[in-house]
Amino acid sequence: MPDEQIPSEPFQDEVIAQVVNISQGGAGHVDADSVSIRQGGVQTVASASADITQGGAFIVDAGQATVNQSGAAVVIAEDATIEHGAAGLVVASTVNAKDSRIGLLLAGTVEGRPDIAVDARVAAIIGASALLTLFILRKLFRS
Repeated sequence: MPDEQIPSEPFQDEVIAQVVNISQGGAGHVDADSVSIRQGGVQTVASASADITQGGAFIVDAGQATVNQSGAAVVIAEDATIEHGAAGLVVASTVNAKDSRIGLLLAGTVEGRPDIAVDARVAAIIGASALLTLFILRKLFRS
């Protein structure tokens, strides 16, 4: 099946195809086997393979996700690669990161040295501390 391009309008609400290439444009939701975004943005991506270069996405749900010189709020993938980019939350089996910032990282294997604000260990400590604090406050104000 030939590659399908998004029409020349600057924004498409929903795009469903086997292969989607977005260049200097945008879409609300993209559902495709393969997605390539260059200097564009999408709200959500559901794909087997997603590659975002100099663009952005709110949610990326892909088997293989690559965020290169780009940003994404949430990346959920089997394998995630983030190079010179940023992501708020990354949930993946394997993460390869180079010169990147990640807010919260939940991953089985991490290759590279991303700048991580909160990893799974720190998130568990924060959660346990919050539960303990709420338990103590409840006991104090229940009396």
